[in-house]
Amino acid sequence: MRCCLALVCSLSLWGCGLGMVSLGVCQEPSGSPEAIERVDFDTYFTDKALRFELLQFGSQAESKTVLHRIVEEPNWPGNRKQPLFPFPYGRCSLQVYDQASGQLIYSFGFDTLYNEYATTKPAADGKWRSFPFSVRIPKPKSRFRVELAIRRSDHTWDKVWEKSLRPSNQEVRQESNDFGDTVLEMMITGDPAERVDLVFLAEGYSKSEQDKFRADADRMTRFMFEHEPYRSNRQRFNIRGVFRPSPESGVDEPDKRSYRNTALNASFKTLGVDRYLLTEDGHAIHQYAAQVPYDTVVILVNSSRYGGGAICLDFCICTVDESHSPEVFLHEFGHSFAYLADEYIGTSPYNEIYPEGLEPVEPNITRTLDRKLIKWSSMLTEEVPLPTTLSLAPRGTDPNELVGAFEGGGYVKKGMFRPQINCAMGSFSKQFQYCVVCRHAIERMIDYYAPLPSE
Repeated sequence: MRCCLALVCSLSLWGCGLGMVSLGVCQEPSGSPEAIERVDFDTYFTDKALRFELLQFGSQAESKTVLHRIVEEPNWPGNRKQPLFPFPYGRCSLQVYDQASGQLIYSFGFDTLYNEYATTKPAADGKWRSFPFSVRIPKPKSRFRVELAIRRSDHTWDKVWEKSLRPSNQEVRQESNDFGDTVLEMMITGDPAERVDLVFLAEGYSKSEQDKFRADADRMTRFMFEHEPYRSNRQRFNIRGVFRPSPESGVDEPDKRSYRNTALNASFKTLGVDRYLLTEDGHAIHQYAAQVPYDTVVILVNSSRYGGGAICLDFCICTVDESHSPEVFLHEFGHSFAYLADEYIGTSPYNEIYPEGLEPVEPNITRTLDRKLIKWSSMLTEEVPLPTTLSLAPRGTDPNELVGAFEGGGYVKKGMFRPQINCAMGSFSKQFQYCVVCRHAIERMIDYYAPLPSE
C-alpha cells in the first residue's frame, strides 16, 4: 500500500497494520516458499472464478471481517500450474481447502486498506472505520472451505474469517458481469491463463473523453515496455482497457474543496495525506474489472495533479497528465504487482511498519548484513563492503552498478538496507530504472502469472 510522497524525494509510501480480533492463531500460510506443494488444478477447479466481496472494519485494537456477497466470474485467468502462492508476501493470506480431504488447494497473499489504516493515529485512538475489499479464487468443483488470516506485527497469523460452502450454493450469485462498458483489447499475445493480464480502468473521464483514455493507456503501456524487465517479457502480457464514462471529469481534491462525481470515487488525501490518491471501494474496482480477464488492475485518473497509490497485490492508481505520471505508474505498479517496498527515507503517517528485530517480507529491503542471509546474496558485487557506501566501493566499480546494502529504505534511516544506490522504488534519478533486485522480483512474479512451457 503506497501513496505519493513529495516529488523531490520519491514517488510513494505505504504502511500496514493488523487487526487483533481473531478466530485463532495460524501458522505461516502453506503457500510460502518453504512449504509449497504442487496441486493439480483440473482435479479441484473449474475454469470459472468466485469473487468474495468482504468488509473489514475496526480500529487498531480490534477488528472484524464480514462477508458481503459471493459472485461467480466467467473465467479464471490466473496460474493453473501452481495454485499455491509461492511467495511469503502479504499482510493477509487467503487459503482454500477441499472439504472432503482437508487438502490445501489454493492460496494467495495480499494487502488491504484496512491493514494500513490500523497503523494510523486515529486507529490507535480507537476510531473505527470500514473498508470494502474483494478477493478471487478459481471456482472449486466440490464443497470447500475458505479462510482469511492477517499477519500480526510479530509475523504470526490470526485467522479472522472462514466459510464452508458448495460451489452450487444459492449464495453464489450468477449474475452478468457485463455493465455495458467499452472494452479495449490493446495488446493480446495469448491465452489469459498463460499471460500476465493487465487491465487499465478509466476514472474521471467524461463520455467525450474515451479517445483520451485510450491514448493515456497506450502512453503508459509504451513507457512500461521501454523498461526492464517488462521490455524483455513483452510477449508474456495481455493489455486491455475498460472505459466507463464518469458523470464528471476529474477527481476529488478535498484539500481544495473540489469534488467530482466519478466512476470509482477516487480521491486525494486518503487517510489524511494530501498526495495520497486512492479509491476506497474495493468492491467497485473488481466489479468493473471483471468484464475482462485480469490478474492485475491499474486505474488511470484523468487529472494533471501529481499523485498515486497502491494496494499491494491488488491494484494501483495514478494520474495521467502530470509530467512524471509514467514514472509514478511504474513505481506504483512495482508495489501492486510485485510487492516491492519503497527504498527511500522519509516520514510516514504510519506506526511500526517494519518492527525492530524482524526481517521485512518485501524482496528489496533488509535488516541483515549477513552475506549468506541477505536476500540478494547471489547478486552482491564481489568484495563489496556491508553496509555499503560509495566511498568504500571496490576500485573501478560503476556506482550505478554496485549491488550491496545501502543504509536507508522503507522510510527508515538507520538499520534498514536497500540493494543499490538508485532505483525506481526510491527517489527520482536521471535514469529511471528498477534496481537489479527489483527487476528479479518482478520477473519472478511474471513467471508466476505467465509460466513458461517448461515450468
